[in-house]
Amino acid sequence: MRAIPTFAGAAALVIGLLMMNFGTYTYTVEVPRTETRVILNGIKLSPIGDYAVKDLDLRQGYLVNLQGSVAVPGSNTSGIINLYVMSNDEYQRWSNGEENINYVLSRERIEKFNETFVSGQNGTFHILFDNTIDPKYKKEVTLSVKYSFETMVPETREEKILTQAAYPLAILGAISLVYGLARKPVVRWE
Repeated sequence: MRAIPTFAGAAALVIGLLMMNFGTYTYTVEVPRTETRVILNGIKLSPIGDYAVKDLDLRQGYLVNLQGSVAVPGSNTSGIINLYVMSNDEYQRWSNGEENINYVLSRERIEKFNETFVSGQNGTFHILFDNTIDPKYKKEVTLSVKYSFETMVPETREEKILTQAAYPLAILGAISLVYGLARKPVVRWE
């Protein structure tokens, strides 16, 4: 038996086995995740004479998607309408008859729509369907609204770098241990 390779191999083998068993550690990381919520799903707004308003309570930074179509009630024909989205302050100005309204979204003379906007602040936003461009026919709007937002979600992860290094260390330790036990010591003649 050779002492140095035997004890070094035994130590490397023990350290390698300990690293295999206890080398994995876990930690928590904040990961961004996009969530989508449906507010309105294909609702029909009653026949619109001059205009109709639908209110949404949103937080800042929400990505809001409006989808829908416009039809003339009682027929299979599509109609045209103006679509406006505005904040609560701008809606109050609009309802008071003021000019130069700052719309978050403005689309005119639309039959179908698939529009997206980002809410710039917390609060109530108003979706306004304006039929004053064609008051001859009342309009019926089918509306779907969904919003997406990003949240930070804690995610637990495992780190196995020590475990991966443990296998070669244990193998080298076992080889050194066997070598140290199998080889006869060198006798020195002086």
